[in-house]
Parts: sequence; C-alpha cells; structure tokens
Amino acid sequence: MAVKVLLVDDEEGIRKVLKIYLQDAGYEVSTASDGKKAALELDRQPFDIVLTDIRMPGMDGISLLKQIKKSRPDTEVIMITGHGDFKRAIESLKLDAIDFISKPIDNDTLDIALKRANDRISTRKKIFKYTKGLEALVKEKTRELAESEKRYIQLFNESPSYITIQDRNLNIIETNRIFKEHFNYKGRMNCYKVYKKRESPCPGCPVIKTFEDRKSHTAEMEVVLKDSSVRNIFIQTSAITDPKGRIKHVMEMSTDVTLIRELQDHLASLGLHIGSVSHGLKQVLTGLDGGSYLIESGLDKNDNRQISEGWQIVKDKMAKTRQMVLDILYHTKKREPDRTQVILPGLIKELVSSIKPKTDKENITLIIKYPEDGISINIDKTAVFSALISILENAVDACMAKKENAKIHFITKIKDPYIIFSIKDNGKGIKEEKKEKIFNLFFSEKGNKGTGLGLFIASRSVKQHGGTITVNSRLNEYTEFIITLPLK
Repeated sequence: MAVKVLLVDDEEGIRKVLKIYLQDAGYEVSTASDGKKAALELDRQPFDIVLTDIRMPGMDGISLLKQIKKSRPDTEVIMITGHGDFKRAIESLKLDAIDFISKPIDNDTLDIALKRANDRISTRKKIFKYTKGLEALVKEKTRELAESEKRYIQLFNESPSYITIQDRNLNIIETNRIFKEHFNYKGRMNCYKVYKKRESPCPGCPVIKTFEDRKSHTAEMEVVLKDSSVRNIFIQTSAITDPKGRIKHVMEMSTDVTLIRELQDHLASLGLHIGSVSHGLKQVLTGLDGGSYLIESGLDKNDNRQISEGWQIVKDKMAKTRQMVLDILYHTKKREPDRTQVILPGLIKELVSSIKPKTDKENITLIIKYPEDGISINIDKTAVFSALISILENAVDACMAKKENAKIHFITKIKDPYIIFSIKDNGKGIKEEKKEKIFNLFFSEKGNKGTGLGLFIASRSVKQHGGTITVNSRLNEYTEFIITLPLK
C-alpha cells in the first residue's frame, strides 16, 4: 500500500512540481493551498506524511504542525523553509517535525527527509506491533515474554537512532547496536559518563524528568563518541512501565543532528551577509532621503550652498551603493575596518542630514551637541556611520509612540584618548530582561518591521574599532546608548 502524503504550499507551481515528483516516486499525493485547507483534509482522512511550507497566509506551517501533533501525533511532518526561516525550522524540530528542507528544493535532500520519515513510520509500526504483542504475552506466560524481549532487542538494533534503556540511577542496562558501535560503552555505565565523561548527571537531564512526572521530555546536547569526535544529539524520552503502571525504566532515543546544526551555522552566516547588505541599502535610502531633502529645501530657498551639500550627500550614497554591489560580488571573508581620517563635524552633519527628515516628519525634537573644531578621527566611516544611524533610527522608532515632547539628544564629546557618542531618547524604553539581548543576532522588538540586524551590526562594528557600546534604559522614560571609540 502506497504511503499517503499531504503536500501543503501556497505556491501553485511548487505544489504541481512536487506532486509529480512524489507520484513518480510511488507516493499517493493530495495537496492543499494553505494550512486551514490542510487541517480540513486531515480531519477527513489520515496521512502518513505531511510536507508543509512554514510561511503561509492564515494558518502557517508551525500552527499546522502543532495541530497535527495534537490530533494525529503519529503523522510525520517535513517543513519547507525559505530564506531566513532556519530559526523557525529548528523550532519545528522541537515540536517533533521529522526534518526540514530549504527552498529551492533539492531532490536529493527531499529524498533523504522522506526516507527518514519512512524509517520512523516503519520503526513506530514495528515497535507498536511488538509492544502490543508483548502486552499480550506478559499475561500469557513467562517463556513467551522472554522470546518477545529478544525480538524487542532485535528491533532496537534495527533503529538508526541511539536507543538506551536506563534505570533510576541512570545506569544504561540495554542499548542498541549503533550505540555500542559509536560510544565507549562497557556495560551498566551511567549515561553521563558515557556521553560526557562526567561524574554527575547533566543539568536538566530528560531521563530524570521522565522518572519524576512520567511524561516524555526532549533535550539537545553535545556528546563525545568513541573516536573522540563531538556530535550534537537530539534526545527524546519515554517511560517504560510494569503491568501495574509503575515506572521501572526510561527509554531514551537520540538522533544525531550535527549536520542540521552545521547547516544552521552556515545559513546564519549566509543570512547575516545578505542581511548586512540589505540593512546597508536601507541606510543608503535614509541618506538619500536626507540629501534630497536638502536639495529640495535649497531649491525653495535658492540656496546654492545647501543644494551643493545635498548633492554631495547623494553622490556619497551612490558611491556607497556601488561599493556594496562590489562587496556582494567579492566579499568572501570577514570584513576588517577600512580606516581613514574623518573630520568629526562633517560626520555629525551627515548623520543629522540623514535622520532629520524623519524626526521632522514625526515632530521629534533633535538636539545636537559636538565639538566645532575640525578634529579628525581614524575610523572606518562606513561602519561607524552605519552603527550611529542604526541607533538614531531606533531612537526615532522609540519616540514615535510618544504623542508630545518627544526628544532625541545626540551629544559627542572628546575625552582623550577617546571620543564618546551619546544618543538618548525619551521614548518607550527597554525592559530590564531584554537589555542583554538587544545586541544579539536577529533579536528585534519591532515584529515584522525589524530585521534584528541593526544593533548586532552596530555592536560588531564598534568592537572591531576597539571600542565599547553600552545601553542604559528605564521603561517608559528613556534609553541612552553610549559608544566609546579610541581616537587613534
């Protein structure tokens, strides 16, 4: 009997191509254009495998996954991800998705994911079959129970995952073949000694939790194999009870997810590079807005100096765009600061001209203070400008919720041997528990409007210059970013 697959994607072209491929591979395929239609189809009939896109209008892939695991937990789910979705893909694994594949879909990768799903379906059917048989045999006679236990061990040995049976002292009393082949196991050893050569249980041990509450638990950790290589494993536990319902042992099934983690790191690096370019283009557009604002204002006032100043900003941003295109073509390694001597007042004026159109539009008072003399600083202008404009834009966003008397103070001081930039707004502020996270990659409080890249890139740029960046804030009162850079 053919394996039944439900294919869920809001793109008709993808549905058609994948349906043909799956049918050619021998699967019985049904399709749905969104999560709600898929849920209705699942109510009408069971499916062995659901292949669903993560991002869809209405009910997305994560919501569909949760509903499937609630109503049909034995259905295996493979997630289809787009660019930037790898964090949600990892979340789906924790919700018991069997695997995820990235768009554009590679047939070999799809085949591997489908094989993994079929292997788990086959293993579950065998375990269910033998478990039911064991329950009947326990009631019948001891001899047949012993024979069934032998079959159970054989089933263990067929599994591609690491399987152990542990007692309350975390002694491993039974393992499958692949576990014995890969780990330095010599019989009745504690799991933490085998996995990590520890002398005490690992923090948050899922086996201990299952003994405590009888529920299945998951965890992820690094373990050391017999050949001294370090691997990432995803652990799932299940209670094994006696006929009276008492927990005697816990079964631990562990899957090697090292390849997924390596892919995650690769995608993070790739996403960061593409995101950095996108973020840079956003700042170029902000600068162009400022330059065009000066040009239009100069034309209205017949002020050639202002027109010239605005045109110079436009030319600078055009040059920056050209350089970013070259970066896309040739940037293959970590970018080091390209330092030049930059006149401080000129940098401040360029920042102000870039952000002022937005502050004027939002009726935000912008207060600027900086040394008027022609002091120069040795910096990568592009990187420092990007960091400061990101923080200024965040300050504007923080003030937009304030209906009146919104202010941003942008103060620059020289305190030899450092230059100190202070950007302080009287906007919504930052919650205490989120202060430590704001410089993390992809962390954003702006929802779909934020990339989570601005402050991460700003922090990295400042650190590359040998400087520091700190934040002080009080909820609903103020936020102040302080950037300290060495003058030399």
